[in-house]
Amino acid sequence: MKRIESGIEQLDQLLYGGIPHGRTYLVSGEPGTGKTIFSIQYLLKGVSSGEKSVYISIDEKPELVILDIETLGWDIQSYLANGLLQILDFSSYFGKFNFEDMVSMDRLIEAIIQFVEKEEVSRLVIDPIAPLIFSERSMGIIAEYIRKLVFSLENHGRCTTFLTSYVPVGSEKLSQHGIEEFTVSGIIHLKFLKNHTKSIRSITIRKMRGTRIDLSEYSYEILPQRGIVLRQPI
Repeated sequence: MKRIESGIEQLDQLLYGGIPHGRTYLVSGEPGTGKTIFSIQYLLKGVSSGEKSVYISIDEKPELVILDIETLGWDIQSYLANGLLQILDFSSYFGKFNFEDMVSMDRLIEAIIQFVEKEEVSRLVIDPIAPLIFSERSMGIIAEYIRKLVFSLENHGRCTTFLTSYVPVGSEKLSQHGIEEFTVSGIIHLKFLKNHTKSIRSITIRKMRGTRIDLSEYSYEILPQRGIVLRQPI
């Protein structure tokens, strides 16, 4: 089985050699846990090796994503200029579609897959998997959209994808809608823990098809120019 490096310091050791290639994974967590930073590190590892990498922003403008990346001390302008890294705003696509209509969802998924194929993308991030504009009455549509998107990406098989999902503060859920974790090939869960008088961030690999995993929970820091760095087991 082909494996790829995650770009997260020490994470690949917990996966016994890296992430299985060509599958779709979920990065979930509360606000502030570093889901976007995790995703960008993954993409930057790809572009440093000459792999075409794409970040699809659903709920935030690309210029704000770029600003946040540069605030951490990462220089991505050369990668943006040569096209190895693309940061795309897909919110305009969502503005065209009726979210009570599965036909619209099919068209959106088709647009994503066609883009991946045309651009020969090796690493893909969709942040988040489902836009915040979905209403509660759209739950059936959300579930079908998530399933079709994940299955389409994995059937494509030539790129490795990370999807992010918001988890409500204080919740024990693994994803926003409770659907994402059942369709993806792996889950990396980020959260806050109370340690005496302060909070610490922790990371756990909850599942990963096709590889052994270390199920221990590890603390981690977010550091300038290094991003997420795993520390000791908790």
